[in-house]
Amino acid sequence: LASEPSRSTAKILRSLATDDTLIPWRSELIYAKNQQTDRRRESSFRHDDIEQVIQVLDNRLPANAADLAALTTEYLREISRNIRDGNTSDWKRYWNVDPYNRAERPRPEDACRDMLLPDLQGRLKPLDIDAQKEGRYADDKRSDIRVSYGQQFNVPVEIKKSCHSNLWSSIKRQLIPKYTRDPGSDGYGIYLVFWFGNTEHCRPMPGENSPPKSADRLEELLRDTLSAEERRKISICVIDVAQPETRSSLQSSR
Repeated sequence: LASEPSRSTAKILRSLATDDTLIPWRSELIYAKNQQTDRRRESSFRHDDIEQVIQVLDNRLPANAADLAALTTEYLREISRNIRDGNTSDWKRYWNVDPYNRAERPRPEDACRDMLLPDLQGRLKPLDIDAQKEGRYADDKRSDIRVSYGQQFNVPVEIKKSCHSNLWSSIKRQLIPKYTRDPGSDGYGIYLVFWFGNTEHCRPMPGENSPPKSADRLEELLRDTLSAEERRKISICVIDVAQPETRSSLQSSR
């Protein structure tokens, strides 16, 4: 098994290495799992040609799914900074408001996605990179956003609100097994969360009594749920759309 670089083999070895009925073999199984990880990494690596290298160095077109994921994540962080620190109160677009334009409750997840998507598309379009909602993947599954460069490669983006019941499990149950398995994604994916601020709008991490108190802390905890291998290919981006007064009170309480 250690010599077979497939993803299914990696899953088998991880299962065997954590099987308590095989404790006498655990060290050998862990060694085999690590060997297989190295072999997978070597077999999936491809050198870019000279033109691709020049384009990447010139901050132009992505050469592979890794470039596409890094570029998309950086643009999402740029959008996040504009929402949080800009002078147009963009955070309010993610809330239902009363007749006086006061934020009342978070908008539905799909509506939040639809608010974000034009901003992302505007940044990617000049590079001939497409971003569309409801991207189709294997077994007729659909990611919230599919970012793609021609027919060559793509990156799925799975979106959750901080109050979603599956906030802490969707990376392992949706993003990785359903979307990043696509050959064009090469295992890369982005988990995007809209942070709405106060405790009633965020689920505690399993095993914890209280939820995180900031978008940065939520992002840190979500990243901690990933293995070292998963962190290489899965990006976490938490966008702070909390009401400013809520955000300030939470930060001052830390």
